[in-house]
Amino acid sequence: MERRTHHSVYELLQQERYTPEEVAELLGIGVHIIQHAAFSGELRAQIVGHDIISIRRDDVLAWLEARDGLGRGGPTIARD
Repeated sequence: MERRTHHSVYELLQQERYTPEEVAELLGIGVHIIQHAAFSGELRAQIVGHDIISIRRDDVLAWLEARDGLGRGGPTIARD
């Protein structure tokens, strides 16, 4: 999978799909938290074998809302 470099968080916020690294960067948390949530089924993600291919913005938002504390006043990703 091709790695892209983003010039700003604003560019990330315009995306509909993210890599685990991008979600971690946006939320300011470790990528291992995102990976664990995806592999445990807590965070919906497109997974092929042992690789997380992509995570939809709406699924990230739903996961944040379900987590204690983060969905209420914590980091957010803008909806369209």
